[in-house]
Amino acid sequence: MKYPETHEGTAPLLVVDDDLYLLAAIKQTLLLNGYLVDTFNEPGKALAAISESTYSAVIADIKMPQMDGIQLFKHIQEIDTELPVILITGHGDVAMAVSAIKKGVYDFLQKPVDEDILIASVERAVEKRRLVMDNLSLNDRLKNQRKGYHFHGLVGGHPIMQELYEIIEAVAKEDDPVMINGETGTGKELVARAIHDAGNRYGRPFVPVNMGAIPVDMIETELFGHVKGAFTGATQQKQGKFEYAEDGTIFLDEICSMPANTQSKLLRVLEEKTVTPLGSNIPIPIRARVIAATNKNLEQEIRKGTFRQDLYFRLNVLPIKTPTLRERTEDIPLLVEHFRLEYCHDRQLNIEPFSAEIIEQIKQHDWPGNIRELKNQVRRICIFGSGDKMKNSPAITNNIVKKSLSHQIHLRSFLELMEKEYLTEVLRKNKGLVPLTHQQLGISRKSLYDKINKHGIDLAILRRDN
Repeated sequence: MKYPETHEGTAPLLVVDDDLYLLAAIKQTLLLNGYLVDTFNEPGKALAAISESTYSAVIADIKMPQMDGIQLFKHIQEIDTELPVILITGHGDVAMAVSAIKKGVYDFLQKPVDEDILIASVERAVEKRRLVMDNLSLNDRLKNQRKGYHFHGLVGGHPIMQELYEIIEAVAKEDDPVMINGETGTGKELVARAIHDAGNRYGRPFVPVNMGAIPVDMIETELFGHVKGAFTGATQQKQGKFEYAEDGTIFLDEICSMPANTQSKLLRVLEEKTVTPLGSNIPIPIRARVIAATNKNLEQEIRKGTFRQDLYFRLNVLPIKTPTLRERTEDIPLLVEHFRLEYCHDRQLNIEPFSAEIIEQIKQHDWPGNIRELKNQVRRICIFGSGDKMKNSPAITNNIVKKSLSHQIHLRSFLELMEKEYLTEVLRKNKGLVPLTHQQLGISRKSLYDKINKHGIDLAILRRDN
């Protein structure tokens, strides 16, 4: 099932009521709030329309002569089980409506229908519908992708990736240390996780440690732990990462950043398979598998005297190299689609696949930042749009930065300028429609109105511009 077809981003709704006056009033309210609306005063005709078209939600009166709202809901369920149905009830029908909700009706509204309550209910129903359809679409796409393109979080069908998958499967069966070498952004941590997940340690702790992100004087206690009173400020015992990993995997990223004194202690840990917390004399047995990673040539670091050769031999038992994106450009369309779907799933959006022209532009780039850089670019295109924005997606930011530097404004003022500019661009793209915009931005309708008022954005002008 695909997501409901929309016209310029609006959600299609269906309203059923034998009261023509109320039917016209609800339609007018929904149209003013940016929705597409089909109306029917006969439930049978409404069911025929639902069978032929896909809607985001149905609004129906509970009391109708030919078929009441409950019966209509049951027939809708037979056609589309995920379609939200909102029932309109009279004062005496509340008990019936509550019973209907227990059966799966999304919401019920009492007559006379309050416009704000109606719109709030419709927005929630449409958002639920969008999320359900997006998840179904994502699952369908993942199922339909060719076998061998996905492997424990890694994505790629190039022969060099197929070879990597085979190496991971072989290495995952062992307990020896692994050394992963590759450029920044090539997915070294993903490879480490794949090794962990593909072996018998799956389901046990996977503990990543970025050696370059830990202050030098904290590395030893982070890895090996300390006892209470081991040093000034050690008011309680701390469990180190090696002990915390138990019989899982500890991943030491940027191992080349480890200082020389810690390298010697790590070597001892690997040789004796025990760790002694700082300030303690009692060694603790360790069972965790060690996987290390680096983006530097460790043999060169050894010659420079910054990395111990004996530690290198201990860690480099099972070496793995992660390929650069330049080595597998044929995977770029697959990766772009993967990251687009991932962004849509995270943000609960439905963004169309990128055009062949945009994909070709992406393939022409050198991508020195590899997969990480590509992922960031895909997210930028999802946010700012495609077209010629492959090169100009940060244009809004660049313009504001230039203006801000020339006037030397404060950071808070700069951020407010950014927010106003971005809100204006998104609203202009959406023709000033608030319901669509607040969903895309991931904020509530009230928050969007507050920001529009704060920045003095004129929706009428944005609508006229389109």
